[in-house]
Amino acid sequence: MERFKILKKLGQGGNSEAFLARDKRSGNLVTLKFAKKVPASVDNGEPGPFVGEAAILHEFDKRNYKELVKTGRIPCLVALGRDYIAVTYVPGENLLEILKKKRKLKEKQVIGIAKDLLTILRTLHESDIPIVYRDLKPANIIVNSDGKACLIDFGAARFYQRERKTDDTVNLGTIGYAAPEQYGSLGQSDEQTDIYCFGMTILSLLTGINAKDSDALSMARSGALKNVSPQMLAVIERCIKADRDNRFKSLKEVEKGIKMVPGKIIAIRLLKVALIVVAALLTSAVITFGAMHEERVVQVIKDDMEVRIPAIRYRLSIARQRIADLADALIKEEDI
Repeated sequence: MERFKILKKLGQGGNSEAFLARDKRSGNLVTLKFAKKVPASVDNGEPGPFVGEAAILHEFDKRNYKELVKTGRIPCLVALGRDYIAVTYVPGENLLEILKKKRKLKEKQVIGIAKDLLTILRTLHESDIPIVYRDLKPANIIVNSDGKACLIDFGAARFYQRERKTDDTVNLGTIGYAAPEQYGSLGQSDEQTDIYCFGMTILSLLTGINAKDSDALSMARSGALKNVSPQMLAVIERCIKADRDNRFKSLKEVEKGIKMVPGKIIAIRLLKVALIVVAALLTSAVITFGAMHEERVVQVIKDDMEVRIPAIRYRLSIARQRIADLADALIKEEDI
């Protein structure tokens, strides 16, 4: 490894370790990733552990990625070896580390991050050879000095093959953020796989809860979501449907949903009351009918929620608009 001088360790995953290093040829900083284990077959001519990732990064030389590469929103391939891959270093602060300090982010900030991520993901999906990222999560998102969200680590990314009808050959992704189809038997990962990961990521940013923690997630659905607007809740809810047929069909649809999310949360008490009522109904029903009927009761109430909550959200959005109009009118009167 004469070409690179390792400066410090950045982190590690299940199969690799990442380091900040300097490329002695160019003088530039790079992220140097080493495989923890290299199959013996690699010495017999089989592809190395980072060949797939290198193929993805090689696509970023194409014209449609020019702006993302120029602004450092995605990394570029620098070098590939038997047990390592070197890519351009994306400077900034990791969103996972930001969450550790702030616990959770305000919705206005999350809206900006969401828009940045959608721009990158749409570029991947809408290329001549579509790319599915498959591992969207706070740890793989860097916020740079301009406040823009950037994507790193394309180790789980795959080319989408439209004609292929079989499951993914390798199950990659992060538990909690990964979509159900990433675990096999439900077909190939596609655009809607990234939509699921996007929804879980946004949920984590807004609540500060690790999506790997199923117990914490169930608590988040009532308590931690109280300061999230109904429009954002609606986007998240549709993104993370277990059945991908029920998710948004494209990232373009997700973008439209995000545009409906207000920058400020106004008159949210109605939704809070609805959540409290639903929780009370659930508790009362379970106590009354006992554990034997709990599952059936939960399903009945969930079905009832699916009918009532959209109507409540709609009324809330109308109320919000009226309040905003009234505020504007009052401001104009004061100016006069």
